[in-house]
Amino acid sequence: MTGPTAAPSRWRGRALFVVAVGALVVAALAAAYLNWIFWVPEYGYGLMIALAAAATLAVGAVVAVLGRVSGGAWLKRVALVILAVGVGIVAGEALGPSREPLIATQNGTMTLHLVSPVAATASGPASCANVASATEFSVNGDPNMRLDTPDSPSVWVFADVGDRWKVRRETPRKDSVWLRIDVMQTSFKDGAKPGTLSMQATASSTMTSTFSNSGGSIRFAGLTAQTGPDFTGESMDLAGTLEWTCGAPAVAP
Repeated sequence: MTGPTAAPSRWRGRALFVVAVGALVVAALAAAYLNWIFWVPEYGYGLMIALAAAATLAVGAVVAVLGRVSGGAWLKRVALVILAVGVGIVAGEALGPSREPLIATQNGTMTLHLVSPVAATASGPASCANVASATEFSVNGDPNMRLDTPDSPSVWVFADVGDRWKVRRETPRKDSVWLRIDVMQTSFKDGAKPGTLSMQATASSTMTSTFSNSGGSIRFAGLTAQTGPDFTGESMDLAGTLEWTCGAPAVAP
């Protein structure tokens, strides 16, 4: 009399095991991917993933206790799957691939040479971040760097190359090089609105670049205007060359 009921019981146990393992694997892959994409420590994404794991494990534990108290078999099965998800999140964040540590450098310099829409130059300090393998690089200029034109607008320049930043772009370039130039208080053309005009490189931009851990350059043209509440939305035919050098590595406090 026990034969017909034993087989369904074993089947349910195996099915539950498969579901729990599947949930663990999916959660681990998702956590590892998110940890790979949202790598910026100061944004706190790693902490958010850890909190998600803690919350999931806590919910699973509560459901497990309710299942034990009430004797509900379905609650115990649900708790097992939830706990598997929580363990998967922890495993994915802890055991997934990690980024190469960034090396911050200070006392760098940056020079922007424009040939369009006017011939102008701006120079100022720059900060760099790179990795020991020299495969990823970022450089930021000083927001107070000003062009040597009569109206002397300030320009803020950002550039980077490497998968670390590319994976977070909506429309990355194949060479993974990105350049953004913000022009503040511009009056290069009649009718320009006050505010920040922002141009950035897209797949259609013309870019020739060299990068190293000691500096580099980008020759650019065909940048695309950014839109949004912080920008005027106007476009400017910016073309020229950006050059920079990087100083000594920053000393940790």
